[in-house]
Amino acid sequence: MITLFKNKAFNSLALSTFFQITGISFFNILLLLLAKNENNSSIWVSIISISAIIPGSLSIFMGKLSTHLKNKTSWIITLTFVQGLLYLLLSLFFHNNRSIIVVAILINILSDSIGSLISLMKIPIIQNKVQPEYQQQAIGVYQSIGLIMQPIGQAIGLYYIAINHDYVVGSIINAGTFCISGLILLLFKKYLSYESNDKRENKETHTFKEAFKLFSTITELPIFNIVLSLIILNSLGASIDGILNLYVLNNTYVSPLNFGTTILIINMIFVAGNMLGAVIVNDFMRKYTIKKLILLSCLSLSTLYITLLFNLGLLMILIPLFLLTYTIGKLNPKLYSLLMKNTNSESLSIILGTLNTSLTIAAPVGSIILVGGYAIFGKDQILYISLIMLIATLIIINLKNHK
Repeated sequence: MITLFKNKAFNSLALSTFFQITGISFFNILLLLLAKNENNSSIWVSIISISAIIPGSLSIFMGKLSTHLKNKTSWIITLTFVQGLLYLLLSLFFHNNRSIIVVAILINILSDSIGSLISLMKIPIIQNKVQPEYQQQAIGVYQSIGLIMQPIGQAIGLYYIAINHDYVVGSIINAGTFCISGLILLLFKKYLSYESNDKRENKETHTFKEAFKLFSTITELPIFNIVLSLIILNSLGASIDGILNLYVLNNTYVSPLNFGTTILIINMIFVAGNMLGAVIVNDFMRKYTIKKLILLSCLSLSTLYITLLFNLGLLMILIPLFLLTYTIGKLNPKLYSLLMKNTNSESLSIILGTLNTSLTIAAPVGSIILVGGYAIFGKDQILYISLIMLIATLIIINLKNHK
């Protein structure tokens, strides 16, 4: 850990992410509160929850784009400042604009899509600048810094709105965090210079099929089984945030706290689970295979759905949610580090983009059906459908591969 934090390239990426995530989470809670004050608040909350997964679905295009962008460090810095400018532009729309929530959602989608491109360009820098034996730890710490700042940014957002209800200044504050993030990257630019470690004469072009084969090799599971089960699990995972937002909005009696505070607590548990799962290495899950971690994720999510079906209260929601996020927190750094060790820098972004898109390709549909269906048809019907999908996932992941 000490060696890792002596790495100036890693430190600059981590510090810039600190400010970037603070601004993003600050604005996300403002966007939810803005939606809550609109007519048909359930519909707007659903739209915001669905829109949050759109940038991830574009990862394959962002991955291909990142491979064509030369001087990636300069592009990362420039695009970070562009994100800041987008929120400065948004602040101008808040004056006497009744359709501001539509503009805010669109700008948020655009900013997050740019952020997806930036993230894909940062991973090869970590691969290049961090020694292989520290890469999994680096990814875990890097993701944890972002995660821990989410509830802090949301808490600041809640406090800010409670004091003055000024969304104009809120948007400007968010723009400022992106500018600070960009300045940090600019100051440390010489440590972030991108260098390819590809020593092969012919650089590979990874297709969907090749990315899936690599993923299958890493997980030691058949391609069809692992990909289909993860697509289903990702479609369910994409709807968790929206379902919990609507559940708390429509069932205020499950929590003694107000809507904003309850959502903040849920998000804090979500963040804490992911962070601790990524950082803590020597625990009871240290020898778990990828398959076992996926199975545990399915069981935790099933428990969460049953808790919502029986309206068991906030505490009973937080327990399976923590176990679910703790398990997911272990999956991501392990998969990222294995990818970094098994491919070259030039191809890493497109592989990650292909995998991210492939695994989230069903997420928009799943989120629209489940979150949108929750608002239209009600809680029980959607949760029963989700449980059936989880049972199907458990069956698929345990099926033997027949050639």
